[in-house]
Amino acid sequence: MRFNVVTFGSSFVDVYLTSPDFKVSGKFLCEIYGGKVPIDKLVITTGGGASNVAAGLERLGLQTACVTCVGRDHWGLFIRQELKKEGISPLYIQQVDQPTSYSTILVAADGGQTVLVYRGASNYLNREKVDWERLEADWFYVTSLGGDFQLLTKIVRTAQDKKIRLAFNPGSQEINAADKLVKFLPFCELLILNLNEAAKLTKHEIKNKQEIFQDAAKLGPRLVAISQGRQGAVLLEGRKKIVLPALKVKTVQETGAGDAFGCGLLAGLVKFTDLTKALKLGVANGAAVVEHYGPKAGLLFAPEIESWLKK
Repeated sequence: MRFNVVTFGSSFVDVYLTSPDFKVSGKFLCEIYGGKVPIDKLVITTGGGASNVAAGLERLGLQTACVTCVGRDHWGLFIRQELKKEGISPLYIQQVDQPTSYSTILVAADGGQTVLVYRGASNYLNREKVDWERLEADWFYVTSLGGDFQLLTKIVRTAQDKKIRLAFNPGSQEINAADKLVKFLPFCELLILNLNEAAKLTKHEIKNKQEIFQDAAKLGPRLVAISQGRQGAVLLEGRKKIVLPALKVKTVQETGAGDAFGCGLLAGLVKFTDLTKALKLGVANGAAVVEHYGPKAGLLFAPEIESWLKK
């Protein structure tokens, strides 16, 4: 079966906790050691880059499969059931005898958060278990691979051999190994970063945005997208730069905004010939997600696209 997009990366169970008693001091969320904090809201959902992006693309009308790994436990079953509900092909979901990946997200009153991450089964995604010969797609979308550059090498080679376009949204372990990472970037059609990641890759201070944008455009991919949170996003194509402000929405929490931006942008590139319109869809999808708890609840459906683009 041929897919519009195959995503690669992690799948998580995400648990969101909010409390009026969460204390924020400067850049720190602080609680008394040994104390108890009452929770006023609990939301349990699925997350992880590969899972989020696959769901977002399905909702926007693209057929997807997800190359990911979960445990043979209750949470692994929960993720597989949720992906099935979204219409995502289960063909490439691996299972291992390890706990399913899990995050606890502590959400402060202003929407900021602290995330406690246990990667678990996501670290056991095995390139040898992927049926590469039968894997057919128009695009590969690669999210965090936990620093597995051997898997990344296989993905890139398969994309090259089969003439599959490659979108890449690297995770922190890939960004921290920048010397390795940059060797793969010329093989990408689309590179998706946030501003902090772009600053690290271009070796500039985050305040020097113009230098960051200038050097990011030289990293190798045909298109480089840089999200800036509440300051909007930038899409670079050589010397061409498209800048869009963020949509003004009420932010509940910010987890998943980057994945929503990335899958919205890619769906826009597939659906539209206009790069500005594609970037607008990415910005709109990111804005829709932060209005809800969880990385999937606010993801746009295809019939909503035009109304959001008008915003």
